[in-house]
Amino acid sequence: MKRISLLRSLLGGFLLCGVIAGCDSADDTVVPPADNLPSGSVRTVAFRQMKPRDYLQAIFSRYHAAGSYRDRGQVRMTVEQGGNSHPETKVAPLSVWTNHDTVYVQAYDTRLWSDSEGMTAWIVDPSTKNFDSQVLRAPPIGRRPELKQLLTDPILVEQVAAGLAGPPPQLEWLFAEAPMKQLFHDSHEFAYGEQQTIEQTLCQEIKVLSGDQRYAFWVDPQQGLIRQVDLPSLQIPATPSPHTIRLTLELREASFDAPETTPTADSLPESPKFVGHFVPLPPASTPSSLGTRIDSNRLKTSDRKPYDFAAGRPQSESSVTAIVYFADDANALNSALVLQDWSQQLPAELAERSRAVLLLDDAVSLRDEVKQILRQSISLPLIWDQENELARKLSIAPGTLLLVDSSARVVWIQPLVSPESLPALGAILADAIGGVDIPQRMKEQHTQDLAAYRRVLRDEYADLVARGLVRSASK
Repeated sequence: MKRISLLRSLLGGFLLCGVIAGCDSADDTVVPPADNLPSGSVRTVAFRQMKPRDYLQAIFSRYHAAGSYRDRGQVRMTVEQGGNSHPETKVAPLSVWTNHDTVYVQAYDTRLWSDSEGMTAWIVDPSTKNFDSQVLRAPPIGRRPELKQLLTDPILVEQVAAGLAGPPPQLEWLFAEAPMKQLFHDSHEFAYGEQQTIEQTLCQEIKVLSGDQRYAFWVDPQQGLIRQVDLPSLQIPATPSPHTIRLTLELREASFDAPETTPTADSLPESPKFVGHFVPLPPASTPSSLGTRIDSNRLKTSDRKPYDFAAGRPQSESSVTAIVYFADDANALNSALVLQDWSQQLPAELAERSRAVLLLDDAVSLRDEVKQILRQSISLPLIWDQENELARKLSIAPGTLLLVDSSARVVWIQPLVSPESLPALGAILADAIGGVDIPQRMKEQHTQDLAAYRRVLRDEYADLVARGLVRSASK
């Protein structure tokens, strides 16, 4: 992930030191600080006879001096697969609107509004119930915010930077003390490129080379605006062919002109839970299928006999079966291989009271290549799920791991088996063999976690009321 980290450090890092300079023309290369400019005034930046490095620095100086700026920015991700003439494209908002002390940011699923009455941030993501309707409130920042003042909450920073393109670079151009300082490293090469029309405007490309990574800033010379940024492509190895991910930041309708109206922000969540800091969500509740008892008569061994989860042991001596749901699927194959290696390395006291098997749908025919893998690389026993009944009942996908105790009760479910998950899996296996009721323990733990989470939310709200940042619901 080196490319992504560098991409973020160049386009989204919070670089808060250094001195910047800009230009007015080829003969006048100094832009006065924003505090010395008349309200709403920003000088035009020209690039005639300027080195591309100096010109790009001057462009960022203009952003830093701007009293107003707005765009309808979005990041476009295009995934190209070798041999596929129809690439997959996705877009996400990455826009900034600012005028004097008012700032509105749309970054992926995060929204931030800051003005003279304070700062508000919230999440627009139905899959997390809009981050459980939490709304962050903070005191007013001042006439012109600094980047470090806007982004102080750790979870807010994480959310704003949640996408592959990192946080909106416009925030750094506008509010960082030294915009894009790391971009101008001595080892980086700058060059003028071609010209291209973007939004009916002829733009000049400025190429930045950092090792094998290439950035392209498309600048509107008439307005001194960046209208597009092409980020380095990401090469993702994959089967049957590699993928190329192309990222483009499209700064649509970008303008330094003072706005006539304020933007219409996305609505806050219904019944907002006001907090001074975003509070991490408690772990999800236990799956409803945890604790389900399996009808072992529906599971057949290779000799077509019902699978015996007790393995002939007396009821007083518990044992556990680790099952991976196997199919013609990369996740299933990876989980099966990891499970096999792990089962062969278990301590003797766990190995003698546990078994690892693969579960297959008896109605599905595997490809010859997959059958060959099963014969040559996987020695785990196979059990057959009649009409795929168990997988459908538990709503599990290929690669899912089940731990089932000797009474045929499902005591643990996880979506994949990875090397990173093995230490925790070993502890869970030991507890299950030791007779711990894992589903019950998880339910009790979830109840405690949820109660602790609600206490923190109450404390956060009470603190905001005491500081006058929100009104008490009782008033």
